Amino acid sequence: MAVLFAHAALAAPGDKEANQGINAARGGFCKRAIPLLESAEGQRHRPSSAVPLADCYAKQGELLKASEIYHTVASEKKEPGYTGRDVVAITSAKKKAAQLDARIPTLVVTPAEPYAGLVVEINGEAIGDPSTPQRFDPGKPLSVVARAEGYEELSQKITLKEKQRRELKLRLKPKPGAAKPAEKPAAAKPPEKKPAEKPAAAKPPEKKPAEKPAAAKPPEKKPVAKKPAEKKPQKSVAKKPAEKKPTKPVAKKPPEKPAEDEPRVAAGPDEKAKPQVEMPEPTPPDEMPAPTPPARRKQRNVWLGAGFRGFFVPQVMFELFGEGGRHAFFPGGDVSLSTRLGRFDLVFSVAYARFRLQETPFLPNGHPDTDYEIIESDLQALQADARLVWNIPLDRDERFAFRVGAGLGVGWMFMGELYRTQAYPGDAVPGDQSTFVPGDPYRYKKCRGPNNPEGSFRYCNQLDYDADHYPGYAEPSWFTRPKGKPQGLKPVVYPWLLFPELGLSFRPWDRVAFDLRVGASVTGPLGALGIRFAL
Repeated sequence: MAVLFAHAALAAPGDKEANQGINAARGGFCKRAIPLLESAEGQRHRPSSAVPLADCYAKQGELLKASEIYHTVASEKKEPGYTGRDVVAITSAKKKAAQLDARIPTLVVTPAEPYAGLVVEINGEAIGDPSTPQRFDPGKPLSVVARAEGYEELSQKITLKEKQRRELKLRLKPKPGAAKPAEKPAAAKPPEKKPAEKPAAAKPPEKKPAEKPAAAKPPEKKPVAKKPAEKKPQKSVAKKPAEKKPTKPVAKKPPEKPAEDEPRVAAGPDEKAKPQVEMPEPTPPDEMPAPTPPARRKQRNVWLGAGFRGFFVPQVMFELFGEGGRHAFFPGGDVSLSTRLGRFDLVFSVAYARFRLQETPFLPNGHPDTDYEIIESDLQALQADARLVWNIPLDRDERFAFRVGAGLGVGWMFMGELYRTQAYPGDAVPGDQSTFVPGDPYRYKKCRGPNNPEGSFRYCNQLDYDADHYPGYAEPSWFTRPKGKPQGLKPVVYPWLLFPELGLSFRPWDRVAFDLRVGASVTGPLGALGIRFAL
């Protein structure tokens, strides 16, 4: 329980710029997102902010920068402090790196002939091995300069397209006084080939002596091969009778069988005493006792359990009440005590949930664009509920069981606040009233006060229902109604309903069971995984 009630760590450096940059990148505003994400990465590297930065680089045609970031993130491993968004970013970086590499054009410089001291420069940088494909950003002019000893300098400009694989062949013009050094290597090569004629003349005299085949020794060895051939039949004759010997014991074994049958039948005077031993008569099949089935696994009636459960709130739920919002996941845990009632389980549980929502733009239904607010929360709640679950066994010992149920309870927001702040378009220029026009709500900024920044009086004012919703404003509870203001919206005590609940139970051991369940609740779709121990 101490772990469940632990407070979240303070925001790390760069998190604010990272969140703003990620939202801008999602809206397609990369010119604003790039400096924010670069600043965030400079303060603290996170895969969740590095990947959106690479996405913006790729959209602006800086494919080499984007590829470097993708490959760097893809090679990372999960580190302490990384969130679920960081893990997803690492996984997506591997796929994006492969897709981006196929888009990056390459250039290969191939000399038409070998040039002594060849140096190739592209945009002022020397290339070590020109024959190796060099990668460049598409659409950017490249200046290729080639120099070699005794040749004139060659300069050429090239622009590559996406996915282009271009080969540039170099042909350098010799300088006026560079013809002589080209003749020297040509004169030195022919004299090296001439001495190859001498071994060709020396080979024929070596083949002429035919004295070796004329030797009479090999034909004399032929009769020697006949002598060992005479010994071979002697060995084979000796082996054949040895194989026929084991046939004798085979004939002695069959007469032993009738000897075993004789005691079963009284055939001689000396054997009359044997029937005096009374043998038990076999039991008829109808009178045989029925086999005892294996005992069923003992049913346990009281269980103590604990586990993790969380609520996922999709953005569509925000859209039921207005515009804006975002996907949100609220984690928590529970401790339960259940008792068996026939095929049903009655479960009592106490749970904890943290409803933390990052800065999110929201506009209630029926309100003008000037009423956009940025909402955020760090609420924490305790819930007590009772559930009735029907167990449907899937095997004889109930090792697996399908579970269907419903629950009812109450929740209490015992800690945290719900913050609401008026917002204005993030692309507006302070002092220029004409720039304060509706735009991407995920780029809206918090108002600092009435008409602050200057020119924002239509968004940042004291005329609407949210007149005092400026930085630091915390929404009152729905049991409070300040004078002259609408009733507060922060929940304090709220009903909790779960219907339906579907799950699967796995009981590998007699006193241990694992439960996986999902359901629909008033706080959003629920997912839970827990373990139970029989008491």
